[in-house]
Amino acid sequence: MTLPKIPPSEQPQPIRVALVNDFEVVVRGLESVLAPFRAQLHVVELDVSGAPDQAVDIALFDTYGHGAGGVERVRSLLASRSVGAVAVYAWHLEASQIEALIAAGASAVLDKRMTGEQLADALVAVAAGERRVSPEFRAPVNGWPGHAFGFTLRESEVAALLVQGLSNREIAVALAISEHTVKSHLKAIFQKTAVTSRGHAAALISQDFAFRRFRDVG
Repeated sequence: MTLPKIPPSEQPQPIRVALVNDFEVVVRGLESVLAPFRAQLHVVELDVSGAPDQAVDIALFDTYGHGAGGVERVRSLLASRSVGAVAVYAWHLEASQIEALIAAGASAVLDKRMTGEQLADALVAVAAGERRVSPEFRAPVNGWPGHAFGFTLRESEVAALLVQGLSNREIAVALAISEHTVKSHLKAIFQKTAVTSRGHAAALISQDFAFRRFRDVG
C-alpha cells in the first residue's frame, strides 16, 4: 500500500533544544551524543554559563560542576521566557536532590548512563508533556575531564572550577561542600598532577579540559 505524502507544511517540526553547562567541552560532547537524532531534535544553541537566547522547547542542563544538583540553575532557566521545559542530565544523585529538582520545575531528571537513543526518546517525551525520571543514578566508570590524571568525579569538578580561577570559598559554595573538603580535594589534585601551586595545576588541567574529547555517556 502506498502511503499518502505529507505536505512539508504539515510534517512535524524537530524539537528545538538548547544544551546548557558551564564548560564548552561538556556541551560539545552532548551535541555529539544527540547528533544521530537530528530528525527529531534540533540543537539550536550551546549555552555556556548562560540561558538560551532563542525560543527552545527544552533546555538540556548538564549538572557537571554544579552543587546541590543544579537546583538554582534549573530555576533560572525556567525564569527565562525562551525556555519551554528543562531536562536535567546528571550522574549520581540522592533522592532528596531529585525531589528538589522536580520541585524547582524540572520536567525530567535523567541518568547519564542512558544511551543516546534513550536520551533522545526521553526528550521527545518531555516535549510531548510527559515527566521522565530515571529509576537510578550511578557514578560513571570513566570518561570525565581529568580522568587521565586519576581524578575522582568530585576532584574533576573542583579542578574545573580551579581552572576558572575561583577561590576555595567560591568552589565550596558552587559545589555545596565545605572549604575543608575543597582543600582536601585540591591536595589530592596537586599530588596527582605532580605540581605544587594552583597556577601550575590550572595550566596543566586546562589542557586536558580543552583538548580531550569528553562525551557525557557512561
